[in-house]
Amino acid sequence: MKWSILGAGNISNIFCENLFKLDKSQIFSISSKNEKNLKIFGDKFNINNEFRFNNYSDILNLKSDVVYIGLINSLHKKMIIDLAKKKQNILVEKPCFLSLKDFDEAIEIIKDNKILFVESMMNLHHPQSHQIFELINSGEIGKITKFHHKFGLDIREEFLNFFKKSINFYNRFTDPKLGGGAINDLGCYGVSFANKLAKLNNSPKIIKIKKKITIGKTGVDEISKITIFYENDFIANLEVSIIQNIGCEAIIEGTNGKIIIPNLVKPGENYKIIVKKKTYKELNFNAENLYSYISRDVEKYIDKGLKEADDYGLKLSEIRNNLSLLDRWKD
Repeated sequence: MKWSILGAGNISNIFCENLFKLDKSQIFSISSKNEKNLKIFGDKFNINNEFRFNNYSDILNLKSDVVYIGLINSLHKKMIIDLAKKKQNILVEKPCFLSLKDFDEAIEIIKDNKILFVESMMNLHHPQSHQIFELINSGEIGKITKFHHKFGLDIREEFLNFFKKSINFYNRFTDPKLGGGAINDLGCYGVSFANKLAKLNNSPKIIKIKKKITIGKTGVDEISKITIFYENDFIANLEVSIIQNIGCEAIIEGTNGKIIIPNLVKPGENYKIIVKKKTYKELNFNAENLYSYISRDVEKYIDKGLKEADDYGLKLSEIRNNLSLLDRWKD
């Protein structure tokens, strides 16, 4: 599989470090407007000089099997439309779009050109999610009633100069023009998982929501909470933050017990799932690196001629539902 990569930043590097190890995958080209990153990235992954581009347009005419979009959130929509018009298969970092309106403006172009379109919600493709869904389907904790998920980090520490609490005002996390904010970058994980669980619980319809949002000095949300009330008495409580290290634990409650997931989004190569009923059961697992699963799934979809992810990834209808809920949370 020939992969073309858009963006030579941190997320593209993490993704390609995993992709580079797969025997049947080739990192074919790289596009970046940062000349320094372009050279480092190209050298690191043995990309021929003729396929290193300092723009985002030359990649459109390459014969790649799939293009990975690792650009900042605000650039996703345009590149998706441009690539779709060139009939290029796409794997795009989350959030694939910043609003339901953007999705609706692009989806017919995607469908008309019969390409594969996948949003990179990598945790859904990881075995941990498969095992969680299997536990629920087996009736291990009875009928699920509640989902709790917190996901937060303190980006202020990353930009520490002299004061820990200083904010970098020109960073993608904190710039509203770049699609920053806690909901856009972190909330999409909890929303997508909550909607998956609601679907498993035969309660996909949302009755109402309650939310609380704290806006920072740059105009993006820094701490956001939402309670989602689904039909059939299923409730999801989500909290995200870009100024608090609150971890990434998730808890799924059922009528007969609960499942505790220490890290819902980024399970390690050694990870555990805890089932707590009258007794306490710790399930320990081994896995490959996180991004290897979604990249292999994308290649499998292309081999099979699919145009969207299978049941463990996000189908186009699910992406639309997630964006609709994210819009309601941000509004």
